[in-house]
Amino acid sequence: MALEIERRFLVRKDIRHLCRDGVRITQGYLPRDGQNTVRVRLAGDKATLTMKTAKKGASREELEFPLLPDFARKLLEHSCEGRVIEKTRYRHRQDGLCWEIDVFEGENAGLVIAEVELSDPEQLVPLPDWIGAEVTSLRAYGNSALSRQPIRRWVSAA
Repeated sequence: MALEIERRFLVRKDIRHLCRDGVRITQGYLPRDGQNTVRVRLAGDKATLTMKTAKKGASREELEFPLLPDFARKLLEHSCEGRVIEKTRYRHRQDGLCWEIDVFEGENAGLVIAEVELSDPEQLVPLPDWIGAEVTSLRAYGNSALSRQPIRRWVSAA
C-alpha cells in the first residue's frame, strides 16, 4: 500500500481565476466495516476503486485499482446509494506545491476544499492567501463523511 499524506483546508476567497480545466468527479462509498473506506470514483473517463485505512494525523495507507467505467457506474448506482458526492476538481500549482481544489455540487454545493499532498508529514506548507481553516483532522469534512452527512443537512439540523 502507498502512504497518502495530505492536508485539507477550507477555501475562504473566490478562486475562480485559479480554476481552469477541471475534471468532474462522481464518487461513492461502499458500506463501511470498521474504520477503513472503499471508494468508487469516476473522474472524467477514468474509474478507480480505492481502499483507504483510518487516518493517523495527516497520513493513511491507500491502495488503488483501475476499473472499467461502466462497471464503476453500476457500483455507484447499485452499491453506493445514499453515499455519493459530486464535485469538480481543479489543480493549481503554487510555491512548488500542487493544490487540488474541489468545488462540491449537489447536497454539498457551496463547499470548496483545497488539499495538498505531501512527501513528509512534517513538510512545511506555505499557505496561499485564499486558504482558510484547516480541516485535515475534522472527520465531518472528509469525502466519505460528506457522502453520508452533506453540509446542507448541517444547516437544517442547526
